Amino acid sequence: MTRVLLPAVWIFWGIAYPLMSWSLQAADMFSTRLIIMLPSGLILLAIGVLGGAPALPERRLWGQIVLSGLFNMGLFQIFLICGIALLGPSRTPIIVYTMPAWSSLFAVFLLKERISARIALSLFLSLVAVGLIISQETAVRRAPVGTLLTLLAAISFGIGTVLTKRTALKGEQGGDPSINAGWQLLVGMLPVIVVWAVYLPQAYFRPEETRGLLALLILTLCSNALAYFCWFRILQIFPASVASLTTLVVPCVGFGSSALLAGAEVSYLDFIALGLIVAAVALVLIKREPARS
Repeated sequence: MTRVLLPAVWIFWGIAYPLMSWSLQAADMFSTRLIIMLPSGLILLAIGVLGGAPALPERRLWGQIVLSGLFNMGLFQIFLICGIALLGPSRTPIIVYTMPAWSSLFAVFLLKERISARIALSLFLSLVAVGLIISQETAVRRAPVGTLLTLLAAISFGIGTVLTKRTALKGEQGGDPSINAGWQLLVGMLPVIVVWAVYLPQAYFRPEETRGLLALLILTLCSNALAYFCWFRILQIFPASVASLTTLVVPCVGFGSSALLAGAEVSYLDFIALGLIVAAVALVLIKREPARS
């Protein structure tokens, strides 16, 4: 199953970065988030119901779903789109995917997970890769607010991943993953609505921008509905620290697609950083063969 779930997440979350930049041609930062989150959440709820799950989770799960949704969807979406608007789509994904370091840290305290030597080495390689990217990004030095907001997106995503995993650990008692993902998206809209209301005087919608509208459609169906369908099932398979590390392929796709679609420059340090990320993912995905007598 992971042979299908993981590539889907890597591809659709990766291409989301240039697509989010395109979507800003059609609507403002926070309107795009609401346009995407509402139908994505409803699609996931419909998938869960068609699969035989009740549309409303059990009462005991609501607190966990609300808390996870606020971090995993609401705050993450707000910080992410602001970071892309300020820093651009090409290297924002590299900064966002310091997320494994944060989720591994929170998993130790909240889930009592053990950080093995292989996971620790993976985290080290991923942070070195992020350092290489940031060191050559002059926009980071010119836009500290954008960098801070992008890092806050990574922290929010990390916390949300661990909280979602804590629900998934309950197995069948933790509810249907599509239902949980759908309600997290809908609950996550609440802080976005608050920010959108404050930002309303500067909001805009330009239906003549066909490329922006196409980006919104792909983001809704693929980068949110489909990708979260896969991601919430990945969290049921892997520990939170390992699951978050598997997403380190996403910045490879995000940077490459942004370079192709947005014309970003690529240096040899970028290739070294992406190589380190691939090595980090391989450390946690490739299982050792048992020794034979």
